[in-house]
Amino acid sequence: MNRIIQLLIVLSLIISPLAFSEKISLERIYSDPSLSGKSPSQLKLSPDGKRATYIQARIDDYNRYDLWQYDIASGKRTMLVDSKALVSSKEVLSDEEKARRERMRVFGQGILEYTWSADGNALMFPLNGDVYYFELASKKAKKLTNGEGFATDVKFSPKGNYISFVREQNLYIIDIKSGKTKALTTEGGGVIKFAMAEFVAQEEMSRMTGYWWAPDESQIALTKVDMSPVEVVTRNEIYAESIKLIDQRYPYAGTDNVLIDLGLINISDEADNVRWIDLGDDKDIYITQAKWLPNSKTFSYQWQTRNQQQQQLVFVDAKTLSTKPIITEKSDTWVNIHDGYKYLDNGFLWTSEQDGFLHIYHYDYDGKVIAQLTKGDWVVDHLHAMNKKTGDIYFTGRKDTPIESHLYKVNINKPLHITKVSKREGFHRIAFSKDASVYIDSFSNYMQP
Repeated sequence: MNRIIQLLIVLSLIISPLAFSEKISLERIYSDPSLSGKSPSQLKLSPDGKRATYIQARIDDYNRYDLWQYDIASGKRTMLVDSKALVSSKEVLSDEEKARRERMRVFGQGILEYTWSADGNALMFPLNGDVYYFELASKKAKKLTNGEGFATDVKFSPKGNYISFVREQNLYIIDIKSGKTKALTTEGGGVIKFAMAEFVAQEEMSRMTGYWWAPDESQIALTKVDMSPVEVVTRNEIYAESIKLIDQRYPYAGTDNVLIDLGLINISDEADNVRWIDLGDDKDIYITQAKWLPNSKTFSYQWQTRNQQQQQLVFVDAKTLSTKPIITEKSDTWVNIHDGYKYLDNGFLWTSEQDGFLHIYHYDYDGKVIAQLTKGDWVVDHLHAMNKKTGDIYFTGRKDTPIESHLYKVNINKPLHITKVSKREGFHRIAFSKDASVYIDSFSNYMQP
């Protein structure tokens, strides 16, 4: 716990030294420099929990971000990757990446996202449309692509043997050891998109991806989106000195949506050998979330009706593609979508508003409730992690006050016995280590921006 407190103090100083030295007034809030300063973002813990990593704007250029690390044992922070040393020119985005960043509310240049490998020996990040692999031992960044097209939605495979990405509306993988790139789909382009989230999924449902690795790295689940039914409209992009007209397929309320398919592909197969899942007779649906079960034998997805009054969790046998509905939730008004579910060895955790408030439930794999873990006239904000050794489940919520969001824990074997973990008032954003033994708490309140 002491290590966590020390890390919190250091990161707070990085974020906003001014917040500790002056009383905040309305005039100060709207004056330069920004109170948030060079705020670190993308806070993550290494798989072993020994270091925290984050991206931060440069002192000489607040619009360009580099990758940094904080060693928890020594208390030292150092720059891991200087983005300007790798690419000094201004980044030119593809239309797809520009739209994706707008919907993610991500702006700037340099390193804007990154991922740890499963073993904690390397990190991966996209930069200027290419994919880079950074080894901690050598402290060298290796470019794995060579400008053949703009790579988006870049991911490590679960075991760290591959890197995957979408380029020109098709899905690719790179074998890290050999450096060879393989296209898993080739028929994307125009109105057809493979492994990409459509506009509504990104903008309204916060699903920013269209593909999911199996834990054993044997298969990938992916979407196919056909945009041809969606009406083309013209919108304005307003710049300081000009206005640009953009043609865009936009699904107005009551008009046709995209057609979406969901399938599985074995990474050892030839390109385009996708096995498609039967999604049912109703084609006018939303795929809201998707995730593999730990055994890699079952894939799951959530779908929602167009009127948003029904949502269902479905299990798919990865070998036969047979489907089994597990949970169905209905409402006369609407069902809020969520990503609060985690698969365990003895069932899964699921967040639901079935009693009127968003709470955490423990289900078995047949869709039967084992226990309601949280309850009351308050809501869970986010289900974060579970420590498998202790059985403690960590979540943020509004148990004590609706105007703050705190970190709590409840043990899977002791339902409704909830303990508050965070101490300081305000809103807390949490990032856990892989085993949920260490976490980073980034918080703000009316006196600490």
